[in-house]
Amino acid sequence: MHPITRLLAKEDKLVIGLMSGTSLDGVDAALVKVSGFGESSRATLVGFRTTPYTVAERTAIHALIESDAPALSAGNFALGAHFAEAALQLLASLGLRPDEVDLVGSHGQTVWHQPPSSLTGDGTASTLQLGEPAVIAARTGLVTVADFRVADLAVGGEGAPLVPWCDWVLYRKPGRLRALQNIGGIANVTLVGDDRDGVLAFDNGPGNVMIDAWVQQHCGQPFDENGDLSAQGRIQTDLLAALLDDEYLRRAPPKSTGRERYGRARTLDVLKGYTHRDPLDVLRTLVAFTAEAIAQSYRQHLPHLPDEVLVSGGGAHNRTLMAHLAQLLDPIPVRAFADDGVSADAKEAVCFAVLAVAAIHGVPANLPAVTGARQRAILGKICLPP
Repeated sequence: MHPITRLLAKEDKLVIGLMSGTSLDGVDAALVKVSGFGESSRATLVGFRTTPYTVAERTAIHALIESDAPALSAGNFALGAHFAEAALQLLASLGLRPDEVDLVGSHGQTVWHQPPSSLTGDGTASTLQLGEPAVIAARTGLVTVADFRVADLAVGGEGAPLVPWCDWVLYRKPGRLRALQNIGGIANVTLVGDDRDGVLAFDNGPGNVMIDAWVQQHCGQPFDENGDLSAQGRIQTDLLAALLDDEYLRRAPPKSTGRERYGRARTLDVLKGYTHRDPLDVLRTLVAFTAEAIAQSYRQHLPHLPDEVLVSGGGAHNRTLMAHLAQLLDPIPVRAFADDGVSADAKEAVCFAVLAVAAIHGVPANLPAVTGARQRAILGKICLPP
């Protein structure tokens, strides 16, 4: 039986979702039981594991952003092997064999994102995620769906945020307006209510990427663990005002952004005039910037303030950031995401498992009202194992 035919016949599928974000923490791998498909999908998390990048691997991925074609080609295959290994390690930790699983959905590693909203002239909108799915399929023996963003860009969309359809399918609550705020390398929000056509989502700030760049350069740590370092600093009001004077933050949705605007090189360049300040004070200001950008976006760009804010991604663990955001949004409750056994860390990997199932069944999973696309599109490219 053709592997796709076999998958279509199954009501319940065991799917591995793989996610590697702008923060370059590592590869998140979630094993998910996906029941049904499309808007009736339901997801149950079976297991979750993060395979961290080493310092050398993180440095190599950073280098890919400004590399040439041979390096990008090699990096694509190397990352594919890394994602496959993360999937296999997850299964081994759960005592499962690959032939007991149905499918893999892999986001890949974004190294360049140039959406329509970023263009100022006659440039071509594009996006590039590395992590060759043919390598994942070959090494795991599983049908693999990947490269989800490009189909939305092909019909005029931003290609981001990518998970709002999944957010609405899995996490809407009757009568509640929920802001699902992810704070990964880049911050993005999905406003979810009862109506799919009322979903609004966009990238709403730098997330952790500027914080991480400063900590790595000036504090000798890979990230601000638990917000312990930034808690020791004091906000520099002049620097915060300068950071908030940001054209991207003022721009109305649909919009998306990435490392190209807020990455390491840009961060260190913007902050080069502040290196005489206490590094912890600058760090605390960057944390404030992330929180202020998010809160500002709610008031400027959401049609209604939410009933609650659920935070996923690495930023959910930064107590300084979470406390600042809660203060800015008071009295709206702000808490780390946890829903039906899915943690703040696993949420995005779970979504890519659900998106993979949607692709197999030919279900469009973009939201044109969110991305600005001309039409609905089926997201993801399907690779069959050898």
